[in-house]
Amino acid sequence: MVRVAARRSLWSFQLLGTARNKRRGGSDLKSSKSILELVDNPELFRGGSLLMRTLMAFLLVMYAAGWSHAEPELVRSDQVVRLGISSRTFPATNRNDALAAMRVWVDTVIKERELRESVEVALYDSVEELRSAYEQGRVDAVSLTTEEIMLLGVRPDYVYIPNQDHGFHVRYVLLVRRDGAVADVADLTGHELVVADHQRMVFAGFWLESLLADVDGNRTGRRLVDQARVAKPSKAILRVFFQQAQAALVTLEAFELACELNPQLRDELKVLRESPPLVTALFLFRPDWHGVTRERLEEAVLNLHATPGGQQVLTVFQSSRMEKQPGSVLDSTRSFLERYLGFAPDPPPGEEPS
Repeated sequence: MVRVAARRSLWSFQLLGTARNKRRGGSDLKSSKSILELVDNPELFRGGSLLMRTLMAFLLVMYAAGWSHAEPELVRSDQVVRLGISSRTFPATNRNDALAAMRVWVDTVIKERELRESVEVALYDSVEELRSAYEQGRVDAVSLTTEEIMLLGVRPDYVYIPNQDHGFHVRYVLLVRRDGAVADVADLTGHELVVADHQRMVFAGFWLESLLADVDGNRTGRRLVDQARVAKPSKAILRVFFQQAQAALVTLEAFELACELNPQLRDELKVLRESPPLVTALFLFRPDWHGVTRERLEEAVLNLHATPGGQQVLTVFQSSRMEKQPGSVLDSTRSFLERYLGFAPDPPPGEEPS
């Protein structure tokens, strides 16, 4: 008897599930009638099983209660999450695209992560504006350069770095023709240098200045070089290849890609100097911001590549995904900037500056 009762109970639940499915796609009234008919069907429970009739009646009450309670809507709070973006982290020509992409992504995150807070996106064109916003608590998370994070005096435990297929570090290279007039950095004076102009080149000028300073002992050597800027690295490389310029300053990644597409470039051009690996841009959360909303946003940042809106953001910022890295990954870039830009080193965590 116990085994039979269990089978009937299971069958009754299956019938109830069928009725629920009908309710979702059709009439609630029709589904309720079908359950009532099951309860009152004398053939179904021949033998007078009071237990089964009681169970079905209970299920009917619970099912009806499900109709009377709609899913509660998400109640928005008055709290605002504020995201800041430094204009140095994307090309100047893509300003509107960057803001539009961020807003689309933010709207998507709010819906998918069921955030109760609203999110605002602000663009900062100067370090002074960014510093003021950060010190006054007007940004909860920010996209900025390593130079800017040093100016803010922040040493976060973790940072989120745009990653390309080759990794998140950037290396700059100075390219010249193998048979050209420039055989050393000192030979750049009086010759034309073509510089690719995009956000990953944000520290390229600093590195060039350091090379020239090593030659003549001052930081004005860059002014003695005739510089021309182009939007794409390939244009800078080809101008040297066709002897329209004597040198080009691009990323190592751009040069290697160009050589894959045209192997002859490697035969005609050579790398005169190569920079150390640098981290140019990153995303961080305020160290003192904690809670569920921050955790959900962090998850959304790390999964940018998995959503259409996130992919649009990554395209604007010329990366393929975001990676979480310890703050110490910035140490070599900090050392570079301290050496060539005269920054005073930040004190170790827990120590006050002297």
